Amino acid sequence: MSRAALWRQEANVKERERQANETFQIAMEEGRSRPQKGLIPLSNTNTFNLNPMLLGNISKSPYFLKSCSQVKDWTALVDEIYYHVQHMEPWTQGAAKTPSTAFCLLLRLFTLRCSEKQMKLMLEHIDSPYIRCVGFLYLRYAADPTIVWKWCKPYFYDEEPVKIRANVNCKEITVGQFVRDLLSDLDYYGTRLPRFPIAIEREIKVKLLEEEKVEERAQRHLNDPKVMQHFESIGNRVQALYGDEENEITWYDAVIDRVIRTDEETGVEYYRPKFMVTFPEYGNTEIVEVGEMDMPGVDHSATSKNYAQAPFPNDDRGRNHRHNDRDGYDRRRDYSGYDRRGRDRYDGRDQSHSRGYHERRNGGRYDRDRSRSRDRGYHGQSNSMDEVLRREREKSTTSNQRGYARPPPTFKQSLENDGRAKARNMNHESAPRRHDDKMGRANNDNVVKKSQEDSKPPPVQKTPEELAAIAAKKRKLLAKYG
Repeated sequence: MSRAALWRQEANVKERERQANETFQIAMEEGRSRPQKGLIPLSNTNTFNLNPMLLGNISKSPYFLKSCSQVKDWTALVDEIYYHVQHMEPWTQGAAKTPSTAFCLLLRLFTLRCSEKQMKLMLEHIDSPYIRCVGFLYLRYAADPTIVWKWCKPYFYDEEPVKIRANVNCKEITVGQFVRDLLSDLDYYGTRLPRFPIAIEREIKVKLLEEEKVEERAQRHLNDPKVMQHFESIGNRVQALYGDEENEITWYDAVIDRVIRTDEETGVEYYRPKFMVTFPEYGNTEIVEVGEMDMPGVDHSATSKNYAQAPFPNDDRGRNHRHNDRDGYDRRRDYSGYDRRGRDRYDGRDQSHSRGYHERRNGGRYDRDRSRSRDRGYHGQSNSMDEVLRREREKSTTSNQRGYARPPPTFKQSLENDGRAKARNMNHESAPRRHDDKMGRANNDNVVKKSQEDSKPPPVQKTPEELAAIAAKKRKLLAKYG
């Protein structure tokens, strides 16, 4: 290729880079000029906390530039994800640092901005799990860290399958596992996720551990027909979790008022039943899930191995009410609506049927004895924090043992290490076998010193002419300088 052709090629490359940067800046300005009312607040509106190399490659990608010109709103972007995203890795398989379709559309969503209503629709979308996963990545990368937990909590154990790796031989994982990994790990398939502030990171890990315990408890209850029969009997006494902004989540005595199997707004059947319970000590009514309840008299400070369940009460209160057996509800998914996974689609809003501890069914404000609630606590927060710290230490120890945290040696260090290894081998070969007694060790040291002296080269003998020249030089120096 001639020099002129090379110059033209270089000029074309620079022109494409200029056009890509100009297109990216225009897309950024469109997002900044959008009205902020109802939008999810972002912690970084310049780089969106993406890795600099990943951000640079995406902004210059032909597919991203095409999406900037063709995808003009949120609806078109959701359709683009549905038709073109096949995995959730940041890079395309087999290409040299070519960004994937999913991350190109993720950056386009950053430039378009996303409202709370649109994000809710993305996370509940029934057509494609990749639409939902792009929404989770949007929250994890750029949303305010203080609101990420609220958005992700209802989906920790969602069982819809999704393909993360581009390799066809890799197995699928669930959406719930994908969300938990986003909050608990910084490594994401060849790139790094932004780090949460330390306090928020520890708090999220503690809450994840508590959600893990709630899920284990739910699975244990669902697999025990007697426990479910007790829960589904109106009027039976149970223990239920409750907490709010001023009080830690704690176990309280409660009475079952109603079993909820379908969403009151949409009529979609829940994946698992929910229960309306009343706390007699305080008079408030809440809606809890099966993992947030337990039999009366259970010692929750015990570990899962020492889990001791109290005997079933002998009273027959509530037996005359309508009662459904465990087989009376369908645990299969219902894909007829957004809430097919058994979650409350109105979670987080001020609705009486929403999931969690903070919604008050009676709509009124009541006062609780805070000191009493703390005395009744089972110290789950402190135990969870200890468990989180223990897992962090184990992870750090494992990483150090595998050498993940040790940087590779430089060229100079490798040469020095080779020299030290050769010296050790030479000394090992020349030194005789050591003895255990003191006299043997002393003799061994003398032998080593003698062998080192013998290994020195003999002094070189100078000729008479060289000695005469040295003496003449000394005389001249003495005559000149004294």
